[in-house]
Amino acid sequence: MQDPFKRSRLVPATASLALIPTAAGASGFALLEQSASRLGTAFAGTAAAADDATTVFFNPAGMTALRQPEAVISASGIDIASQFRNDSSAPAFAQPLGGNGGDAGDWNFVPAAYFAMPAGENLAFGIGVNAPFGLKLVYDDDWIGRFQALHSEITTLNINPSVAYRIGEHISLGIGADFQRLDAELTNDVNYSAVVGQGVQQLVGAGQLPPATGAAIVAANGGLAGRARVRGDDDAWGFNVGALFELSDQTHIGLTYRSSVDYTVTGSISFAAPTGADPIANGIIAAASSTGAPLASGPVRVDLELPDSAAASLEHRFGEKYALLADVAWTGWSSIQELRIVRDSGATVSVTPERWKDTWRYALGATYAMHDAVTLRAGVAFDETPVPDATRTPRLPDTDRTWVAIGARWQPSPALVMDFGYAHLFSDTVPLHQDAGNVATSALLDGNQHSDIDIVSAQLVYRF
Repeated sequence: MQDPFKRSRLVPATASLALIPTAAGASGFALLEQSASRLGTAFAGTAAAADDATTVFFNPAGMTALRQPEAVISASGIDIASQFRNDSSAPAFAQPLGGNGGDAGDWNFVPAAYFAMPAGENLAFGIGVNAPFGLKLVYDDDWIGRFQALHSEITTLNINPSVAYRIGEHISLGIGADFQRLDAELTNDVNYSAVVGQGVQQLVGAGQLPPATGAAIVAANGGLAGRARVRGDDDAWGFNVGALFELSDQTHIGLTYRSSVDYTVTGSISFAAPTGADPIANGIIAAASSTGAPLASGPVRVDLELPDSAAASLEHRFGEKYALLADVAWTGWSSIQELRIVRDSGATVSVTPERWKDTWRYALGATYAMHDAVTLRAGVAFDETPVPDATRTPRLPDTDRTWVAIGARWQPSPALVMDFGYAHLFSDTVPLHQDAGNVATSALLDGNQHSDIDIVSAQLVYRF
């Protein structure tokens, strides 16, 4: 049999296998949930309110405000609810339409740990270990968009040693190095009925198969699906810098910048192909799965630049009991314009247009010290999405978010502090119109997606 894929122009249903897989607490797939103390004010004042060692992440310059060594352990649980609502979706070629996918979200655990140590009056050192990007979405196996996304998961680990130095009485500067590791796993179904259909069409066109026989083969191989899986990882370096201006005992201003991180995510793509209903279908599937063919398993890589970010923060105290906090933050999500999966040979497996845009986040919070042992917190925030409606995918159905948060600090002894926070993120219902470039292979998702997020955090601070 002539190999029907020698001249194939079919884009197999791997076009959605891009390493942007998840909905997270902040815009895109960033995670702000690095501190229970900051969650209580909706992350307002992050670069200015240097009252514990979590400032290592938010603004390393704030370590000079700490008067004794301290260790922090923080844990956040993020409950994501994300559901697709169908309008007029269309099935992939020779496949049933499927369901709405259920609730693709679930509880996710985000830990963080920090240590900061003053070294004299003007110098301080610290280190943080956290996860600045991540989370996951998992849809039902039989849903409409199974040829675009099923399981999408990304995890990161960030190790962040830092140093801070006070210049005079009112200015501190800080700098940190960021060693990051990224791991990703993505799956979706592959429409092998479309693969067989195209192979049959080519054989009929070449005169190697009678049209009636070809039609019977296509009919006999309806509902034929397999599974594609991409796994990859990489290590990379970045940096963060910050400045803290103590204008008075009541007013602090913080500025911070965190660099982008460039990854070359290397790993593999694997295809679990089904068995066809007849020898000709099996021959077509075997040809499509052979070395160098579109559905061949093997090594792949993705170049990915995670964004840089900057923030300006204010903390102003009104007497001993009240404080106002504010944040304006920018994230350079325009670093992600497309996601291209490439084989070792240089051949492109898939290209997903993203065309993300830079985003802004605005937060306002307040604290009230009831007495020496208890402080109450509250905050609101607005977080823009980087994802345009035109390129929104089921792997990341991101939307603008409005935060409402509350929290509390309890200090039972001079050495021990406990923080608690809760936030609910209200999200818009957004359109989801996506065919991954080919309705026959990937189906047409046409509807909307609604997501809500609840976050709970707890934190333990021990001062030596």
